[in-house]
Amino acid sequence: MKKKLILILILVALPVALFFLDKKFSSKRHVATDGSASETAAEDKDLSNASPEEFKKAFKYQVLKDASAVETSAGPGVRLGLFLMKNQSGSKVFVCDEYPTVDLIFSAEGVAFSGEIPQMVVRAPCLVGSDQEHIEALPVPFSQIGKSPLSQYEFTVDLPGSREQGKVFFRNVVEFWPTEWTWTGVKFYGKNPDDVLSINGYEVISVLGEPLVIKAP
Repeated sequence: MKKKLILILILVALPVALFFLDKKFSSKRHVATDGSASETAAEDKDLSNASPEEFKKAFKYQVLKDASAVETSAGPGVRLGLFLMKNQSGSKVFVCDEYPTVDLIFSAEGVAFSGEIPQMVVRAPCLVGSDQEHIEALPVPFSQIGKSPLSQYEFTVDLPGSREQGKVFFRNVVEFWPTEWTWTGVKFYGKNPDDVLSINGYEVISVLGEPLVIKAP
């Protein structure tokens, strides 16, 4: 009876022990690297071995699942998830190495001028964050924008912690500057401008579960 009890306890405890062992080892595992990308990138962000069909879905999930609105010294912005991919020579690199330019697309939901919804596009270099888990946020200089005439549709913004600059473009803004902007998509532009990775607003909501909104102070 005693032996049976011990056996039952072992069988019950074994799955739990294996679970924690797996968690322990998986937290220590990092993707292999050839020096072109940091070893600190999480294994689930490594899409270098994904097939073309798998990659089309996987990159969207990696970008969106870690996306969030953040505040920067230049204004609010959206920070994206980062992932690894394979370049043409077969090396493992960050997406920013292959797609150096990013467009974040926003719409002023609930506002319309002559039936047209105002749109904002934030275009900037794709920069790997210091944590190597995110793409740096692309800020919107709302304080500068709010003081500018409505006829101005293009603004330049300095990216915090970088010498790089971004651009902010507006369309269909007529009577006033909208103060709330809903993120409705992102585009990554490759070294060949015809090579584009796109995510639309429906896909954003399908992963995040709700719209992501940035607001002017």
